[in-house]
Amino acid sequence: MRSVLFSLLLLACDVPQTAPRATEAVEEKALMPTPDDRDADGLTDVEERVLGTNPAHPDSDGDGLFDGREAAVSTNPLEPDSDGDGLRDGGEILAGTDPRKMDTDEDGLPDGEELSLGCDPLRSDSDGDGLTDGEETILGTEPLHVDSDGDLLRDGDEAAGATSPTRRDTDNDGLDDGLEGLVGTDPVNPDTDGDGLQDFAELQSGTHPRVPDSDGDGLTDGSEVLSKTNPANPDTDGDGLTDGQEAKVKTHPLKRDTDGDGLGDADEIAGGLNPTNPDSDGDSLGDGDEVKAGTNPAASDSDDDGLSDGSEVRSGTHPLKPDTDGDGLTDGQEARLKTNPLTPDSDGDGINDGSEVRAGLNPLARDSDGDGQPDRLVVRP
Repeated sequence: MRSVLFSLLLLACDVPQTAPRATEAVEEKALMPTPDDRDADGLTDVEERVLGTNPAHPDSDGDGLFDGREAAVSTNPLEPDSDGDGLRDGGEILAGTDPRKMDTDEDGLPDGEELSLGCDPLRSDSDGDGLTDGEETILGTEPLHVDSDGDLLRDGDEAAGATSPTRRDTDNDGLDDGLEGLVGTDPVNPDTDGDGLQDFAELQSGTHPRVPDSDGDGLTDGSEVLSKTNPANPDTDGDGLTDGQEAKVKTHPLKRDTDGDGLGDADEIAGGLNPTNPDSDGDSLGDGDEVKAGTNPAASDSDDDGLSDGSEVRSGTHPLKPDTDGDGLTDGQEARLKTNPLTPDSDGDGINDGSEVRAGLNPLARDSDGDGQPDRLVVRP
């Protein structure tokens, strides 16, 4: 039906500039000439003289309508296109458009212009997208396509909303406007959740475009991408601390053992240690080494003998025994007295260092008072 209408309108577009052609009349039955109406057009010769039409030609303007018919329907028998829409009056009668109205369907476009665009001059919205054909020409959309930009949204819906009917991705975030509607993102905001990642980038990375912190680790997805952590995994390095916790304590979210001491970051925090310092207690022994040795990595002097664990390990004393050689003096006391903490009798006089000190003797001299008698004769071991 529509193709038939267009064929008729194609005929109607040719507004002749030459003399009228009676054979183009659309009258179903020709009238018989009479003395009063010589051209049998339905007007008397007197009426034609008054109107200025040609009494010798039934269709003075050659528009396909007899002059009498034009007078009856109120078109201009001297103007082939009475309404100035680019279509002949006779063709408009055949096609069903109104030869007295430039824009029959009142869509903002003259009937002739609609025909040139391929639109239906009898329908104000040829493609049924919610916009009149005239509105579509103003907006730059296609009046014969429901979805001009191919974004899965009707042009009328886009024009009524905030998106552009001529741009399939209004906010340039990589997602077509229609797809944004399906996933629930905002088609006019490239970063719906404001996390620093555009909506399409979030779908690519597996994060949620409507949740700023997809993995709930306390960091926005965008900040995680910048720091190279995984925004879809709350604990990127698997050390027992969430990426957000690591940011707060200044540990490295991509290293299970930030300070390289052999202990995981979470284990160090649980044990009261500093996960960013390999020697939390400053005793010159790494925290991991202390755990292996059984010393306390949170206390510099595990056996409380006055010597740091590190110094004891270097000197050969036992960091978990305050009196390594069992001579009654702590290793720290021996260090101060210059006695040998690894030998209970530093001067080899038969009396252990502790006993000598308690007896007021010199643990570094066999004859403390220099009287020629060894200390072992004075003090019973």
